[in-house]
Parts: sequence; C-alpha cells; structure tokens
Amino acid sequence: MNFKIQRKNLGNLVTHKKGFAFKSKDYTPTGVPVVRVSNFTWDSISTEDLRFVGNETANSNKVVSLKKYDVIIATVGSWPQNPASIVGKVVRVPQELSGSLLNQNTVRLRVISDNIIDQRYLYIALKNNEFSDYLISKAQGSANQASITLSDIFSYDIPWGSSLQRKFIVDIIDSINDKIIINNHINRTLEQMAQSLFKSWFVDFEPVKAKIAVLEAGGTQEDATLAAMTAISGKDADAMVVFEHDHSEQYAELKATAELFPSAMQDSELGEIPKGWETPAVQDVANTVKGKSYKSTELDCSKTALVTLKSFNRGGGYRLDGLKEYTGKYKPDQEVFAGDLIIAYTDVTQAAEVIGKPAMVISDIRYEHLVISLDVAVVRPFNDCLKYYLYGVARTEQFQQHTNSHSTGTTVLHLSKNAVPSYKFILANKGLVNIYARHAKSIFSKVNTAIEENKYLSELRDILLPKLLSGEITLPEAERAVSEAKNV
Repeated sequence: MNFKIQRKNLGNLVTHKKGFAFKSKDYTPTGVPVVRVSNFTWDSISTEDLRFVGNETANSNKVVSLKKYDVIIATVGSWPQNPASIVGKVVRVPQELSGSLLNQNTVRLRVISDNIIDQRYLYIALKNNEFSDYLISKAQGSANQASITLSDIFSYDIPWGSSLQRKFIVDIIDSINDKIIINNHINRTLEQMAQSLFKSWFVDFEPVKAKIAVLEAGGTQEDATLAAMTAISGKDADAMVVFEHDHSEQYAELKATAELFPSAMQDSELGEIPKGWETPAVQDVANTVKGKSYKSTELDCSKTALVTLKSFNRGGGYRLDGLKEYTGKYKPDQEVFAGDLIIAYTDVTQAAEVIGKPAMVISDIRYEHLVISLDVAVVRPFNDCLKYYLYGVARTEQFQQHTNSHSTGTTVLHLSKNAVPSYKFILANKGLVNIYARHAKSIFSKVNTAIEENKYLSELRDILLPKLLSGEITLPEAERAVSEAKNV
C-alpha cells in the first residue's frame, strides 16, 4: 500500500550560513580544522589535507562552526562530467569534524525544528538524484566551473511528510549508510595495517636496525634475530617466551621471517639501504601501460566497462562505482583484471585528490571485460608477487612527492608518461617480498569483500530512497529489503 509524501519549500524549513572566506595568511600548522570543498567526499568530509586556523581566528568566526549532522552544499564546483567535484554536492558533517569551521563556496543547513531526526532526514532527502538534477538545471558559469545561488537551493520543494514518515525513512536509509560507514572504517584500518607493515619493513627498516643495534652492543647473531622478531611482532622478550611455548609453529614462522632481514646496511643512490637489497626503477621490474582514449559516443550498454578516475578513492584505493560502460575498441594490454595495480594519471586541479594514487582492481560480475581509460595506467610486474610490494611503494610519501613533481597543467593535471616507469625504489630480497605478498593478499581479500558489500548496499539505498520519498513503497517492504541485504 502506497502512502503519499507531502512536499514543503526547503527555505521555510531550514536556517543557513554561508562559509567564510579564510585567507591563506589565516592558516596555521595546527589548530581548529577548516573544511573546504576540496575535502568533500561523495557523502562526507575527509580528514586528510585539512587546513587549520588559530584559536583567535576560530573564536572570531564561530558563526561558521559545524556540528555533527550539519548538511553542507557546495555552491561552486564542476559540471556533471566531473562528478567528484560537482556543484551542489551534498555532504553531512561526521562526528570527528564537529567544532570545525566552514570555508567559502559552501552553505550550511540546519532544520529550524532543531530535531535530530529532522536534521538526519534533511540530508537523506537532499542526497538524491532529483535534487542534484534540479540544482544542475539552475546552475550557471563557464565550461570549467558552475555555481548556484541560495535562492536556487531554497526554492526547491523537498519531500517532507509527517514526523512518523520522516523517522521511518531515516531508520531505513541510515541503517544502510551506517553499515557502509563501518565497512569503510574497516577498510581504512586494513589498508593502514598493510601500509604500516610495508613502512616498518621496507621504508624504516625496523627489523634490520634492531639487528644492527644488538650486534653493535656485542650481542650474538641469535640475539639479533630475537631483536628482529620483537620488532616484527611488537612482543617484548617475556611475551616472546610465552608465544614460543603456546604457538610453536607461528614462532618458527616468525623466526624464519626475521632471519631473512639483513644485519648490515650498504650505500646506494637512494641512501643507506639494507645489505643485499637493490634500487631498481619500476620499468626494470614491471611494464606500465597507459589506458584507452575514448569518445562519448563509444559509451553505451555493454559487457565491457572503462576503469576511470572515479574508480579511485581520495588518497588511493578502488571504488566499484566508477566504471563506465563502453562499446569501443581497445588493445589487449589495456584490459585489466582483478588484482591488477593501477595508478591515476590525471586529475582536475580544483580537486587534485587522486593523481599519482594507486588502487588494486576488483572484479565486477556485471562486466566481462574491464579496460583502463586514458586517465589511468596499469603497472604489471614481471613477477606477480611484486604487485603488492609495488602497491606499497606507490602509497609511500616518497612516491607521492615524485608524482607531484612530475605533474603539470592548469585546469587539468597530467602525470608525465615516464613518471611511474622511471621511479627508483628500494627492493627487498625475494623471500621477504613473498612473505609480504602473502600478508597483503590476505588483507586485501577482506578489503575487496567489504567493497563489494558496500556496492550492493549503495545500489539498494539508491533504489529505495526515491521510492520512499515518493511513497511508492511502504516501511515493511523497505525493512524486508534491508534485512535481505544484510543476510547476503
């Protein structure tokens, strides 16, 4: 049984505050965070690359402070062809940015009722294609930048049923959003685990330095191995004794890993590195292939899809919702498969969020073939185990500094063709590379599972939301769909 959702004028339901135009001289290394449009993700705000202002500046601009569940709309941005920075993007303030300040080219919305359910509903009701399409139809500007006015926003008639209807919709949609958020947090933690292990072993050389310190102090090689085991596991000497007794097989595996680390350093063109390790360029161990240039006429319903810039998360990592169906031609080496390492080769200067960032491709059952677009390159190591190692390399600060220095452009940033192949990095011995690959493979398998689940949940949410807002489906029907989704 359908139930009708009434509409009300948005301007009559909310208060608003435009963001403040903070100046570069206001920014300090630490302090109160300032949220800019470039910090917006699809639905929230990234805590990466925030700017800060001192307490005095913050206190004089309290009127643009933010709190959890505030709704923010970008009043300046791109046209639909650049969805990552589209004008009218709607985001919701997360708990960790409560107390931060809002920068220019944005507007903050709060419901007049000051009811938390209504505030949560406001975000949900505005986070739909109807509202986005409405704002785009009102937008003005140049080919590279669009803008909307406050009157454009407040003239929208938002679906606004009874308080009971609003609560029903919040309960359904936010139960899905909460699960997606949890999965994203888990994935960030897993990615950090993999990168922390890579950094400890292959950037900071902690097990090697632990061995050297013991040997320089007059210890034996056996003492040095034990020190490396401690550095790898994080267990102290007493805990190591218990570990050996209770988990003898894992202890033996840990010891074998520790023995693979050198106990001395050597000079190299990249500085001091563990003895016996090498400093090849990426092109010495892998082929880098740029993607396919395509025309809009080649995009159509197909069993083939293009992997695009939208396939990258801000800061790196893969997204399943960034594919574009494709019917054009491509070269065999431009096709990619699950587990392939890809790197973003372009970005818009306004966002500059993904250029040089890596991701690992995930399979998608909707398509038989995945092809990289011109904005993307695939890095194929000659030894398959190296792909996890190279992913770790591409996530280091050194690699990101390298790609930044090889990026040029005004409106659009381009990474030079040889930026990735020419990059020199520190390569450990084969045994350690294989052990790291085994650990990383297990971690990324869990990441992939969560990404696939989020894709399914996002699709379900995007199907349910317009039907709930229009009254096309009832609460029991929606609850049943969500319950089935959680049991998949």
